[in-house]
Amino acid sequence: MFTPFPGDRPEALGTLPHEALVFVHTPLCGTCQLARRMLEVVDAAHTNRLPLYDLDANLAPEAMQSWKIESVPALLYVKNGEIAHVQYRFGDVVDLADAIRQFLER
Repeated sequence: MFTPFPGDRPEALGTLPHEALVFVHTPLCGTCQLARRMLEVVDAAHTNRLPLYDLDANLAPEAMQSWKIESVPALLYVKNGEIAHVQYRFGDVVDLADAIRQFLER
């Protein structure tokens, strides 16, 4: 399901696969817990395992500042070691699945 993000520095994006998703959260955030469950549902419905990484924002302040993360939860769409898009709104599972599918099909 979720793979721990490799480190706490912004440069770690370069160690991820060609396409990856990074779920940024904090442990006590209720909205983050809901977003995590939505991502788990999308992952379970996906035929291949999603390239999904998990990062606690509290443990990576330098990365949060460098990436200009405005709030949590956030889903980073990473392509070739660069952030292609940041999603802050987690409306429903269908919309989330569509957004992830479109990203992975590009």
